[in-house]
Amino acid sequence: MADFGNAELEAPPLKVIETERLCLRTLQLTDAEAFLPIISRPEVMQWTYQDPITDLEQAERWLSARALGPGVFNFAIELRDRSKTSTTTPDIIGVCGSYHWPQKVMIGVIDHFGKGYATEALRAVIPALFERMPLASIGDTGFDYIEGRTAVENKASQRVLEKAGLSYCETGLQDFENPLRGKSDSVWYRIARPGKTLRELGLIPREVNEDDDKPPTPPIQ
Repeated sequence: MADFGNAELEAPPLKVIETERLCLRTLQLTDAEAFLPIISRPEVMQWTYQDPITDLEQAERWLSARALGPGVFNFAIELRDRSKTSTTTPDIIGVCGSYHWPQKVMIGVIDHFGKGYATEALRAVIPALFERMPLASIGDTGFDYIEGRTAVENKASQRVLEKAGLSYCETGLQDFENPLRGKSDSVWYRIARPGKTLRELGLIPREVNEDDDKPPTPPIQ
């Protein structure tokens, strides 16, 4: 077992959220082996900032950055009905949460594409994130919104963000870089804390309608 390196950092409180089909529980350092079959796949990691993970030691270090530290609150996604998994499918099918306020993260679920698990997980996690994330009025560490960012080409993730209630806010030009895919434009989606609005927080450009969460068509290069 490798040294995690960040073991002295604080872990978030253990929390379990159950939905109709999923069990979401706080990510643990011991989950590295279960995540390795997911984060070792190029088709998963192409939408992140990293190369595929190749061994357990790398997986442990990858996971420690998402399980320990301030602003970290991630959940392992598991199916409640284990009969729907196969012998080649890990118990954990993905991760959902935040590794740095106010950004959210969603990785995995690729073997169950089209079943709505990612949307179901994100909808359940958003209230938990707002509950744990400090208010913007509390020092310099709080926020009154959650945001998700993905490459313009990643239409599936954009649909998940929209279905979970996030609204399109802006497009970044050539600011999303992955070792496998190179640079691309990104799209940013956000959702305000209950009782707040994105417009009130100054997070929607004046020309964008708050009810219109569809990103613009990328310019022809």
